Amino acid sequence: MPNWAEGSLKIRGTKENILNFLKNELLGSTYPIFLNDEVEYKHRPVEHEINNYGEYVFRCEDGFYINNTRRAFIYNTELIFDLYEDDDEIPQIEIEGFRQAWGVISDNYVDHSKKYDLDMKIFAFERGMEFTQEIELCKGKIVKDVAEEHEDYFWTVPFAGLGG
Repeated sequence: MPNWAEGSLKIRGTKENILNFLKNELLGSTYPIFLNDEVEYKHRPVEHEINNYGEYVFRCEDGFYINNTRRAFIYNTELIFDLYEDDDEIPQIEIEGFRQAWGVISDNYVDHSKKYDLDMKIFAFERGMEFTQEIELCKGKIVKDVAEEHEDYFWTVPFAGLGG
């Protein structure tokens, strides 16, 4: 069983690009199908809709897997976003419940950032190994990838109970 780097994933871009990323790259969590001596894994279905308040809602039983990553998940069964687009502000969302096994691998997100013309920022905390990570991508380029170890993790790190 891995330790988990846990935190949040922020995404910034046009409303259309954010929604395309969410619809195409947030897959449903997997479940096993046992066939004789073999095991096959399938993804649960992801439902998405616009609710009565104009919010975008994504649902999946047991959470989401971020496509083409090494074990990166969203441990929420429902994600709700306000995505307003106007001349003064670029749409952005924050997804809480982000987890990746052992640590965040920044290269896992380069293609997503480039393909959908998005900026991404990940803050992750790993209580077991006592480190934090901050990763930022802009339009397919890694502009920040910092991992910091802490001597007195519990005292110096906010959200010290996350990860591990």
